[in-house]
Amino acid sequence: MKRLSFLVAGVLSLLLVSGCATQTIRPISQQVVIEDDDSRSTIVDVKLDKYTKLVAEFPKEPKYQERLARLYWEKSDHTNALKALAKARKIDPDNPKYHYLAAKIYEGIGSYSAAEQSYLSVINSSGGENYSGPMLQLSILYMEMERSDKAFALLNRCLEVDPTFADPHYWLGRIHMQQRNRPKAIKSFERYLRVGGEARQKEVLQTLQALQPDLRIHDIR
Repeated sequence: MKRLSFLVAGVLSLLLVSGCATQTIRPISQQVVIEDDDSRSTIVDVKLDKYTKLVAEFPKEPKYQERLARLYWEKSDHTNALKALAKARKIDPDNPKYHYLAAKIYEGIGSYSAAEQSYLSVINSSGGENYSGPMLQLSILYMEMERSDKAFALLNRCLEVDPTFADPHYWLGRIHMQQRNRPKAIKSFERYLRVGGEARQKEVLQTLQALQPDLRIHDIR
C-alpha cells in the first residue's frame, strides 16, 4: 500500500519527534552550544545565518526558503517561519511538503483552522486520498478540535488505504473510549497490537488490562 511516499524527504523529518504517534507535534528549540573565536552561538543560529545568506543569493530557490522556515520553527519564531515558508510556496506552489510544514507550524501555535486547510492541501495535492499519513495527522488535529466525527471518518479512510497501519486503530480506540463504547474500544486497541503497533504498546496493554481485568496478554498477541 502507498503511504506518504511523496513526502519521504520532507515529511519524515518532521515526524521524528514522535512520528504519527503523538497527538500534537510542537517545535523544540535546539540549544546546543559550540565554541568559536569570537562568541558562543547556537548551532541553529549559525545555520540561520548560513541560510539567510543563501536565500539572499538565490532568491528563486525554494529549498533554501524551506530550510530557513524549518530553522525559525525550531527556534519557535513562528512569524518568520511562516514568512519564509510563504516565499517557498510562492515559488513552488504545488509542493506538498511545504503545505505539511505549514500545517505543523499552525498546529503548534494553535491556529487549528489554518492547520486544517494546510493538511487538506497536502491531501489534495497528492492526487486524492491515497496516502494515509497526512490523513492520520489531520484526524488527530480534528480530535484536538473536538470534531470526533470528522476524525472517525478519516481514520477509517486511513485503514481503507492501508489496513496494516497500526496508528489509526489506536486513535479509533481513543474515540470509542470518549464515547464510552467499551467493546469497540477494546476491539480497536487489540487490532493495534495485532497489526504490529509498537510505539504505544505499553499504554495500550495497560488500557486493555484496565478495560478487561481478567485479560491474559497472550490472548491478544
